[in-house]
Amino acid sequence: MLLFTLLTFSLAINGIYTENVLTTEVFEIEINPDMFNWTFEGIRGQYVYQPSLKDAPDLPKWINYIYSHKHNSGFLYGVPPNKMGHVNLDVVALNRKTYETRKHILPIHITEKLKPAKYEVQLKIDNLNVDDMFDLERMDRLKDVFRKKLWKDSDDDLYVTFLASAIELGARLPVNPTEGEGVVLRIGSRAPLSNELIELQEEVKPLWKVPSCPRDFKRTTVERYFRDAGFNLDWCAFRLLEDNSSAMQHSRANIENHSNVNTDKLIQDHWETLYIDEVPERSYKHEFLFTILVPMFIMTLLALILSLILCFHNEGMNDPMSEEYFANIFHLCTDSDSVKDEPQEEQNETLHNNFNNFETIQKATNSLRNYSTPRDFICMSPESTHMSYTNSPTNTLNKGHHCRPSPPPYVRPKYKPEF
Repeated sequence: MLLFTLLTFSLAINGIYTENVLTTEVFEIEINPDMFNWTFEGIRGQYVYQPSLKDAPDLPKWINYIYSHKHNSGFLYGVPPNKMGHVNLDVVALNRKTYETRKHILPIHITEKLKPAKYEVQLKIDNLNVDDMFDLERMDRLKDVFRKKLWKDSDDDLYVTFLASAIELGARLPVNPTEGEGVVLRIGSRAPLSNELIELQEEVKPLWKVPSCPRDFKRTTVERYFRDAGFNLDWCAFRLLEDNSSAMQHSRANIENHSNVNTDKLIQDHWETLYIDEVPERSYKHEFLFTILVPMFIMTLLALILSLILCFHNEGMNDPMSEEYFANIFHLCTDSDSVKDEPQEEQNETLHNNFNNFETIQKATNSLRNYSTPRDFICMSPESTHMSYTNSPTNTLNKGHHCRPSPPPYVRPKYKPEF
């Protein structure tokens, strides 16, 4: 104790003031231009602050920092762990107007609270932010609701044991940006819970099934007390916690684990580094196989099914006209080869006869073009230049007589003048 007094006195002489905080109680430390011997000139956002643990890149986990545009100041807040010690913070300030930087050492000493709270009341306020709760008048109005209406025995030692933004705890941002993000806090005391609070909890118990109540929900008997004081409560988050309850013990254990600081580290200002071997690893083998193999299996299965459908469908198709046409079309090639094998005199005679009968062939061809049905066939005999036509090729098809479909009639396109 004497050593701590001497340390505090020496820091005061050097112009460094120590901030005393109590365990299990929320503290707030304001960072303003006066801390750096600057004067606020009325320019919004002129000064920027960056606090961190001394000789470390970040703050301890039990200390939070926010900048409030309403107060034009930064705030350090949190709940100290249940271990006494001393912490030094480095606060670096930047003047955006002159780009001047200054550094301030902020000592924080943790003292054990002599009479910690045994009972707590958890509240969620929808219409406020965390920096709004640093207003002493607003905080006194909230405490007066309990000290004068709901928890009269807690008049002597009522204090805030927990404070956090609802967004940090998993809530969503409001649709309207002008509305508050929401605040979750706990008020504790050593006084036993009153009958009014117990009855209020029984009243709102059916709402615990709902994760969050609407912001305009007012169906409680004590709603008027909070509305008159300027607080809109989410009654789905209202809870009463006792010292021997598992919820309160779990809450304190989370705060201690969240701090992750012991006495030796606080005194020595030691920053616990993280080694590369301690970084958790994750294998993506299963995700890779699932991403590659499953689509390939589905694609292969679909291709197999489509192939089977096409194969069975083609086997069931039967077109006798096409089969007969393709079966006899090769006779034209064989007949033409047989003509080439004939002597030159017979070939000349055949060509001469064909030339003499050209007009006859042309007339027959013109007459065949008048048939509109696709089953009209032209039948020719290679032994003679005689050409005949028929609607049924099966009557005239034999060796040496071949039929093929008649070509479509030729129609001269009409001339359309362009203007």
